Amino acid sequence: MRAISLHTLRHDRALLVGCLALATVLSWWYLVRMAGGMPGMEAPMSFRPWATFIMWMVMMVGMMLPGAAPGILMFAAARPQLRTGASLPYLFALGYLLAWAGYAALATTSQWGLHALGLLSYSRALNDSVPAGLLVLAAGAFQWTPLKHACLYRCRSPLGMVAEGFPASRVRALRAGILLGLYCAGCCWALMALMFIGGVMNLAWMALLTLVILLEKLVSPWKCLADGLGLALVAYGGWLLLMGLGR
Repeated sequence: MRAISLHTLRHDRALLVGCLALATVLSWWYLVRMAGGMPGMEAPMSFRPWATFIMWMVMMVGMMLPGAAPGILMFAAARPQLRTGASLPYLFALGYLLAWAGYAALATTSQWGLHALGLLSYSRALNDSVPAGLLVLAAGAFQWTPLKHACLYRCRSPLGMVAEGFPASRVRALRAGILLGLYCAGCCWALMALMFIGGVMNLAWMALLTLVILLEKLVSPWKCLADGLGLALVAYGGWLLLMGLGR
């Protein structure tokens, strides 16, 4: 099979960067538009599962794809230098998002349950300090667990999977993307659950969590950052819990 020229490699990389940037921009544009009207949730007592799932899925793309982009680009740079490998980075990215689609389904189910129990405000935030405090405490404590550290390490270093054997087929590239997505979901699920603290469609809260997740993936020393964030969350969760219990 014919090897790829340097010009073609640069063209493929530029196209991939453009696609990732476009997907991120369109996701945030959709979220900004939806935050004004919140389709599928127009009244406090309404709930439309498919509209809510789409909202969560678009949120996953907008919040998680920027942090995954360096890994996807590293994957693209390490792919076999053959023209037949041009589609592999896109399948890798698709697999990554498929893993987050599973999280979006779980988040939708959780929102449905909280809605049925009357625990959500109109902004889709927890309306009671006790469950809110417990959620923040749990998210903070999870920051200190070996599972968090292991998943964050693999999420920060996706080329470790390449070193173990490059997924040179389309099926294996898709599977590798799903695996990376599962590692990232494993390290970020508790932070993403904090959307129920600030409000599911609170754009400022969404942007803050996106920044925190990006810093965890890109900044060193990452363990100090993760543990320090855990301490802050435990302190805030404890304060919320005390407020709720003191009423």
